[in-house]
Amino acid sequence: MDILENVTVIIPAHNRPERLQRLLDYYRGTGLRVIVPDSSDALFTGRMDPEQVVYLHRPGLHFLLKIREILPMISTRYVFYCADDDFIVPEAVSEIAEFLDRNPSYSCAQGHYLTFTPCGDGVRFTPRYIRNFDSRVDGDSAVERLTGQLGMYASVLYGVVRTDAFIRTYQYCFDSKGEPRFRNLYLAEEFFHNSMLIHGCYATLPCFYSAREQIRNSAAQITVPSSVIKNSPEYRPEFDGFVRGLTLLLSECAGMPESESEALIRRVVSAPADKPSVLFKRRVNAFLDRHPLLGWASRLSVWRYHQKGLKAVRGLQSYPCTFSTPATEAIVRAVRSGGQ
Repeated sequence: MDILENVTVIIPAHNRPERLQRLLDYYRGTGLRVIVPDSSDALFTGRMDPEQVVYLHRPGLHFLLKIREILPMISTRYVFYCADDDFIVPEAVSEIAEFLDRNPSYSCAQGHYLTFTPCGDGVRFTPRYIRNFDSRVDGDSAVERLTGQLGMYASVLYGVVRTDAFIRTYQYCFDSKGEPRFRNLYLAEEFFHNSMLIHGCYATLPCFYSAREQIRNSAAQITVPSSVIKNSPEYRPEFDGFVRGLTLLLSECAGMPESESEALIRRVVSAPADKPSVLFKRRVNAFLDRHPLLGWASRLSVWRYHQKGLKAVRGLQSYPCTFSTPATEAIVRAVRSGGQ
């Protein structure tokens, strides 16, 4: 059996049918199993291979609720998310699945990321997340892994993960009445990240893994930041529900009393995700993006980031920005198709 037949990709689609179509076309014939929980207003009527794709149309359904619905449908050993405006490279998924096969203490792994912007008939690629391009979190215990990642946050939401850890993660996102403990999408990403470190080790492998499209006004830009959720009294129930789910998960997996688990979780999730200088730059860029009159400064910042990234990854085959590979050529063809 090809190892990709033991991997499921979940595409949580929402109101971008042309992006969903190009991604389904990209994955056709790869051997990957595909599940599409679609909360779009309109039913998707594009091309799908019924032997490969399971499609569910659930208009307006919250992310956590639509993921809970598909959990029983995942029958493969590994699973990963791919946003409908991204591409995660099948060859890299295969390499990472083989790595997880060889390393049972690891719950998840991913590779190197690019962002891309369509430019005329071409595509411009930019290195992304380069500060963490060789990071590993490999402590022997859940406590060591959670505390060992502080200050070097690199989300594993789009990594390849073990299905049993994936399913258990979302079981703890709901209370005893079946209601979500929280609804904020940033908290959902952070919950997933910490859950994977509770379940096992994490690695970034030196392979070209994903290309993410730069889209303005995406969900990431309109969701309330987790820093606000964590520090505003009006969001206290939301944050407490988030902490409660992780507390129960850590307590069960590590055999810790709930009081100790909660104290550790609150310390971990309250710690800065990055160095102060990095957080400051993000706030500046967010400010520039919000003000149209400062568009020139925003474009300058993007250009500087691009140039800095190219310099940092020069010579690394896992960052194919200035040279072509079969993987980037496949992405360029998909982007040019426009999902038509």
